[in-house]
Amino acid sequence: MVIGVEARSRNRALVVGLLVTLAVAGGCDDGGSVTPRAVTTSPVVGVPATSSPAPAVGPSYDATNLDLCRRTDLTPLADLSVRVARTDPKPPLARQGSSCLFEMRTADDHQANLLVEASSLTSAEEAGRLYTATQQVTGMTADGPVADVGEEAEGFLKRSDPGFKYAEYMVHARGANLVVKVWLAVGGDSYLPKEVLAAKALTILKATYTAVPHA
Repeated sequence: MVIGVEARSRNRALVVGLLVTLAVAGGCDDGGSVTPRAVTTSPVVGVPATSSPAPAVGPSYDATNLDLCRRTDLTPLADLSVRVARTDPKPPLARQGSSCLFEMRTADDHQANLLVEASSLTSAEEAGRLYTATQQVTGMTADGPVADVGEEAEGFLKRSDPGFKYAEYMVHARGANLVVKVWLAVGGDSYLPKEVLAAKALTILKATYTAVPHA
């Protein structure tokens, strides 16, 4: 009986020694120092390391040096029988961009004007402020939002009688850091219908918007 007890004691000692050896070996790293490791019976749920996604960057427009006097297609005005008397390519006041004012005369020698303007601001926030400021200072009557151009767009209208019937329509649009504006005004013995002016101004606006280079 004593021999059996001693054998069992030796077996237990061998098992304990083997477990200690395995634990120590598991804590070594290629011959380095032994690092004690806690033993736990609960599963460890790993949380993968993640990095914050980079913010989405929209297009950045550059409306400088466009030569809008040359690039603006006046075909939409053909049925108005207007002729260009003078162009003024002076850029927008105090901001980066391009513009052209077309001073025109109708077939019956009434005044007509077309202003095409593209402004590229330093940020979308500044472009938004310019867009809002135009709404506030235009002095024209709002004609509602315009679809299918930029992130936001709207039209304005005005009629006056400076000795003849002068009908005006302006539409502007903003996308990212770009604001594009087109103002069309035509004089005559009667007011040109709003729908006619609006359609022509919008056609020129869309062409100008797509002509501005962006990255």
